[in-house]
Amino acid sequence: MLRALVLFNLMIGVQSLTDLSIMVGGTALPEGITLAEYAHRGAYPLLATAILAGAFALAARPFLREHRVIKPLLLLWLGQNMMLCAAVALRLELYIDVLGLTYLRLDALIWMALVAVGLGMVIWQVLRARSNGWLLGRVAVLGFGTLYLCSFVNFAQVIAGYNVTHGFAHDVYLCELGPLAAGPIVEGGAGVKRCSLIWLDYCRMDAPSVGNWREWGF
Repeated sequence: MLRALVLFNLMIGVQSLTDLSIMVGGTALPEGITLAEYAHRGAYPLLATAILAGAFALAARPFLREHRVIKPLLLLWLGQNMMLCAAVALRLELYIDVLGLTYLRLDALIWMALVAVGLGMVIWQVLRARSNGWLLGRVAVLGFGTLYLCSFVNFAQVIAGYNVTHGFAHDVYLCELGPLAAGPIVEGGAGVKRCSLIWLDYCRMDAPSVGNWREWGF
């Protein structure tokens, strides 16, 4: 366990330094790698790594007292994975700045935030010597609570508003967001002028009016 933690910390340290050199230090991307490919290669594999880090932390808990260095290395490992989540989110943000916001990219940002908070809970569990049941119960509440709160958010309007404001008037995609995205589209004038004839009438629909709280469609 001790050797694994040393190796994992070194590996993720190299990854973090590489990301910092590219996103902050101005280092050029490897030859043949576009910004879109850089974001795709990083977002989901590195996020899976962060999830595995949480599972590894649970497996390592019985060995914390075997050596006095194991606990600090485990906390360092979890902290580095939280930084990894931040780096992945920054990769995705760079991608969104170039190509605009979509449902999948917005979902990925929410998922990254959940993973980072979950890793923070694991750190708290290790520091306070809580049981695995304590952690799993709170992670479940976090997940279901996020789903519940997201049901009250009009994500179509959020996506359309961002894309219109930042000049990403992808006509067909904006129209495919449906009537709940009509407000930003009509107000911004994006899509209405450049939509094909198939989508023209669809984009010109008015935003749905809400008479009372029972009419709102989540």
